[in-house]
Amino acid sequence: MKRSVSLFLMVLMVHLSLIAAVVSQTSEPQAKAVEKAIEGVIIPAPVAPQPEKPKPKPVQPEPVKKPKPKPLKQKKAEAKKAVAKPKPAPVKPAPVAEASPKAVSAPEPVAQAANNKAAAKASEPEPQATPPVASANKALNKAPLYPMLSRRLKEQGTVYLQVLVLKNGKVGQLKLKQSSGFARLDQSALNAVRGWTYQPALKLGQPIDYWFVQPVVFNLNSIH
Repeated sequence: MKRSVSLFLMVLMVHLSLIAAVVSQTSEPQAKAVEKAIEGVIIPAPVAPQPEKPKPKPVQPEPVKKPKPKPLKQKKAEAKKAVAKPKPAPVKPAPVAEASPKAVSAPEPVAQAANNKAAAKASEPEPQATPPVASANKALNKAPLYPMLSRRLKEQGTVYLQVLVLKNGKVGQLKLKQSSGFARLDQSALNAVRGWTYQPALKLGQPIDYWFVQPVVFNLNSIH
């Protein structure tokens, strides 16, 4: 009897331990699942509402003040002032100079005759001078030399010289007025005319100093 009871108790203890083990295995995963579910949920903190900024008020333009219309009387007065012209200042009569008896009297016959002569001379054309003439004497007026190099190069042309012929017929001043285009021919003409003698210019029969244009021709065909 005692042995059966002890066996029964042992069997019962084994069953109870098995049941306890099963219960403990089934309860642990549920607890773990519940714990995981609780840990996974995060509740965010509530955000405090920010105060709204006040909107700027729109600036309204100031009303334009219209000028008050002037009364009709004032307009008429201003129009009269604008139209009214200033009165001209009184003009004083200019003093009249009295003519002396000498100024008013008629000119004398002698003075009138002199004035007539002066007017007649002024109206007459001024007598023209007779230009000078080069002397035809070849001993006095030697022909300019034709440079040999100019002949070889076939240089030819006309030189125009400005000559001041004095009262005695001598050459006072000499200038080159227009070149022939060749310096050798120009210099030869200057050297020759510088020693020439002229018949002086005449004015009213009297010799005078006179500026005269003297042409000097260099032509290869004129050389014999």
